[in-house]
Amino acid sequence: MSNEGKHSPIIALIFIPLVGFILLNITFLVAAVIRLGFDRVFLASNIERAPWMPRFFHIFTALILFLLSYLIIRIKNMRPLFKATYTMVPTALLLVYIGMFLYNWPIAVYIISGLIIASILFYLYRTKRSWMYYYAVGLVSATLLYMQINGMDI
Repeated sequence: MSNEGKHSPIIALIFIPLVGFILLNITFLVAAVIRLGFDRVFLASNIERAPWMPRFFHIFTALILFLLSYLIIRIKNMRPLFKATYTMVPTALLLVYIGMFLYNWPIAVYIISGLIIASILFYLYRTKRSWMYYYAVGLVSATLLYMQINGMDI
């Protein structure tokens, strides 16, 4: 947290949502490219798609993206502002995939997402993270909650 005081809180309040939004778009574009690559490799012939394949592709894509997120967040030299901004990516990924897999059970989506957000916030509290992490997690979870309540799709 020693690097935290080297910039204005106003910069963080603006930087985190703007850059976080760009990172989320890049992440979902990468996810689409991975999915298209799977389709090209596994469905190269005109074989009919098995019903389990879309879920498998989503899970495999999520695992790749979570691994990349883990590696990025573990970088030692990265400033807290950048780490907090990037925290939006795995949080959004997790909440979006929960929403996708449990789409037919909205109550389950709310309960599980709430438990995950509470767990993330507890982790941030226990590890004494900067307020910027709380802001990033709160922003992405509030945005996705708003989208869920209003029936918006990603």
